[in-house]
Amino acid sequence: MKCKKYTYSIEQNMITIEKFIKRYHFNTEDRDLLSATGKFLAELNQVEAGIAYFDDKVVCVATLGERYDRLFDVVADSKHLLLAYSMECFAMEFLSRTYEKMNETVYEETGKWMGEYHFLGDDELEDIETYLKEFSSAFSGDKTSKDSDDDSFNITWKNGMINPLKSVIFTADYSKKRSESGCHNCEQCSNLTCSFRNIVQRKERKQNDYSINEKNAAYSYGIAQIFGKHSD
Repeated sequence: MKCKKYTYSIEQNMITIEKFIKRYHFNTEDRDLLSATGKFLAELNQVEAGIAYFDDKVVCVATLGERYDRLFDVVADSKHLLLAYSMECFAMEFLSRTYEKMNETVYEETGKWMGEYHFLGDDELEDIETYLKEFSSAFSGDKTSKDSDDDSFNITWKNGMINPLKSVIFTADYSKKRSESGCHNCEQCSNLTCSFRNIVQRKERKQNDYSINEKNAAYSYGIAQIFGKHSD
């Protein structure tokens, strides 16, 4: 097993504002605010990531860092809910684009693509702590990333939460087909706005007569995330 550290930049032009507005159910009159917010956040932040290469799989971590968390807290404390919600949504978009970049990196390193992404949760706490310790140990004192805020890989698991908050950890088996990459467990996830969510499953819910107003559900999820709660 070897661990390697990467820094990714997410350009604003990688996120189409029209699609962003539709996906996260913003109003079209919010376009200027969203464009400015996306441009500011894209220029402000880089994504720090780590990939551990095993014989049969990879373990990936990625974070927007503590600076994004601090900025988010300032906005949320100001009660500007629209701006705070947009930051939550842009964070998901930045991380989603990072998965794509990490997949390309894995292919460059191994000649294989990542298969389905398995995001680790509370029931895999031991694995999470083990992997994060391995990354921390491997990158301790690393000075290869000139754009990092510091020289350490500071992603931890505390009180049932990953820190910094805009961070993810997932595993993926190797695959010969790029089309097998991604997340395919949407029916088990409460995040209605995730960019991996399959449109087909939205149609299935409607066909099964579920009384879900997706616009309200999406806003409810986003606002709940701002205050550190999860809506049912």
